[in-house]
Amino acid sequence: MHKICFDENKNLTVTYEPTGDTAEDFFMEDYLKEAGFKKNQNLYTYAFSNLVQFNNRVQWIIKKFVDKFGENKVDICDSVKKHYISIQNTTDFFENALKIGNEIKQQSNHDPKVSSKFSRKLMPYQLESVDHMIQVGNAANFSVPGSGKTTITYAAISNWIENKIVNKIFVIGPTASFLPWEEEFEACFNKHPRACRVSGQFAKEFHNLGDSYDLFLMHLNTAMYHQQEIQNFMQKWDTVLIIDESHNIKSHELRRWASTALIIAPYAKRRVILSGTPMPNNEKDLWTQITFLWPNNNPLGNQLVYNNYVKNHRLGKHKAILDSLFCRIKKSDLELPDPHWDPIKVNLNTHQREIYDAIAAKTLQELEEMNIHDQAKLQTFRMAKMIRLLQTASNPTLLYEMAGEFDVNSVTFSEEFGFPKAKIKLPEVEQSIINKIVNYSKLELPSKMVKTAKLAEKYYEQGEKVLIWCSFIRNMDIFKDQLLKDFDPLLINGHTPTDVSEPGNRDEIINKFKNSKEPKILIATAASLGESVSLHKNLRGEHVCSHAIYLDRNFNGAQYMQSMDRIHRIGMDPSANVVYHLIMGTDTIDEVVKCRLNDKWRDMLNALNDDMLNNLNIDPEPEQVDQNEFNKDYQAVLEHLRKLYK
Repeated sequence: MHKICFDENKNLTVTYEPTGDTAEDFFMEDYLKEAGFKKNQNLYTYAFSNLVQFNNRVQWIIKKFVDKFGENKVDICDSVKKHYISIQNTTDFFENALKIGNEIKQQSNHDPKVSSKFSRKLMPYQLESVDHMIQVGNAANFSVPGSGKTTITYAAISNWIENKIVNKIFVIGPTASFLPWEEEFEACFNKHPRACRVSGQFAKEFHNLGDSYDLFLMHLNTAMYHQQEIQNFMQKWDTVLIIDESHNIKSHELRRWASTALIIAPYAKRRVILSGTPMPNNEKDLWTQITFLWPNNNPLGNQLVYNNYVKNHRLGKHKAILDSLFCRIKKSDLELPDPHWDPIKVNLNTHQREIYDAIAAKTLQELEEMNIHDQAKLQTFRMAKMIRLLQTASNPTLLYEMAGEFDVNSVTFSEEFGFPKAKIKLPEVEQSIINKIVNYSKLELPSKMVKTAKLAEKYYEQGEKVLIWCSFIRNMDIFKDQLLKDFDPLLINGHTPTDVSEPGNRDEIINKFKNSKEPKILIATAASLGESVSLHKNLRGEHVCSHAIYLDRNFNGAQYMQSMDRIHRIGMDPSANVVYHLIMGTDTIDEVVKCRLNDKWRDMLNALNDDMLNNLNIDPEPEQVDQNEFNKDYQAVLEHLRKLYK
């Protein structure tokens, strides 16, 4: 009789008894080897590594042997039977989630069964999301920032804890999210959390500390290097695993953070993803996030097949599955006053215009004459040229006096765009242009920076607090030391300490901006402040900031979308007039960036059934180019250059 068991190392073993039919036995031996089993006489062993693949092998081998030889000739050990049943239960759970997830969203009334220990009063618009998360089990909440995703999650968790489904909460997200998770725990359960921020050497032993803490908080960077410890923890404790700001795991190539999320996902009892901007580029962004929720069921199918499909059909046949697994609170549900966009076209000053035109012409020549066949090198080459244009449109000084680095302290930021930290090389243009670049800071101030400073000064003088978004750190220094020196602006970028014990740390600066009774100007990079921060009201419940000025933007859709919600969110003063001032150089790459960001934003809202843009005046309409997302950005830049030099 054939036998299927687990060995002492939890590997799957098959004892195959030869049938006497040489051809049949040879076929089965070859089949098992192809499936990854190692042979030792009549014993075949499949080593445990990836849990999802292992579960697939368990299902496959049982079905193969039972179908071929019959149940009476296959001895399946009790431990394997139990494991097999749990896999089948997961499949049933998934099918039920698809059915009930859509039904919940069709209902008009919701009464989620939260625990009596959950003390916070839920807002009416949060009830559907809580009900959806509880009943779907492994769910996504893609509600707009500021709508209470943390509270919604805690409400669902209260049910799971009461029903003994989970007993530990494990949050993986940006460092900025840790404090809100701790504060919201206390607000939701009326008690101080037993919280543990897991980092450094401590990460090696945290899996043994479940008795001491209930809430564990970890950055994706830490998780990436401690996958085994996380698996050990979740095998020991019934855990709800939450990825906060889940757009950070969206990598189409399953890079570091994305692969980490998928590796640890199967060990959790419940899984939740949270993001207000789940697809900042296109539909490909959703595959890793949704697969994380149901790793054993592959909701969106094979990644390569899915990516190829959505490139031509958008979500198409996958729309129904996505709709069942996510819930979203829209801006319109919050009844907030509509924000306003103030696009400001600025003509470049004489020398900057001459420099930009020369570099743009040279860039077009370089791009059209390039002869690079290595795809990775080709993308890096193209990106370097695009960054050079962004620098020139912002401030030509960046090309020579400083490295002009983007704020790439975030791994996600650098991974997604490949922004190099090295100085972008000067193009081979006329010596007179080189001389102007080298001496630019002595010739004039960039007109965009002058306009931004005057606008900030105007609102400062009116007693307002003003937020300036700026991609380049050197420009921040110029604001601080020259253009806005008299107003003592605050700065937050990748060099700002995050450790609260260090002077001048990030939280200290945010607190000063929000709670000072005097007008303030805060200059920040979207990479360092775009997520998990509220700048709409302070500790006294007073409105903080209504004006956000964008000196420059890049093609990172997530950062732009997230940055807007720092000052436009639930709890804001209903009489506040939030305005986004978009500073754009005329006939520069800035205009291309605007169109591409609008395009990405519109695509995401359409996929999430959000009609936010219908009543907002956002022009111009984005150009549609049938390319993958990076190529869309690149092609748009190339088209800009060709139009400039027809």
